[in-house]
Amino acid sequence: MANTRSLSNATAERDQTMLRRVRHLGSGRNGLQEWRLQRWTALALIPLGLYFAASMLRLATSDQMSAAAWLASPVPALLTILFLLALLSHAVVGLRSILIDYVHTRAWLVAADLAVRGAAVLLAGASVLAVLKLFLGR
Repeated sequence: MANTRSLSNATAERDQTMLRRVRHLGSGRNGLQEWRLQRWTALALIPLGLYFAASMLRLATSDQMSAAAWLASPVPALLTILFLLALLSHAVVGLRSILIDYVHTRAWLVAADLAVRGAAVLLAGASVLAVLKLFLGR
């Protein structure tokens, strides 16, 4: 009986050690939330991507003024902004997943995560600003 009790204590201590190693390393905390965000953005990118690709094919033979006039209307501007935001958030979640799998040092993981998020915020801001500038005609 004493041997069984010490065995269960050893198992509990081992489980606590493993739990400490897993905590705060990314998907151990937010795995389901990130998985859902990845799936929702993928679903949003299907119609938005098809619309964007069809629009770019249609605009490929037009000049710059007609492309700017197309983007100055509300529906294409809104759909383009939604496409860009969905694309960048999908990319951020995917890159974070890759970083969590392949970067094993905590400091490098935090630095790479900050770089990915910072680049995404800068790209999103510049993209939305460019679309709004064309939409507002300034």
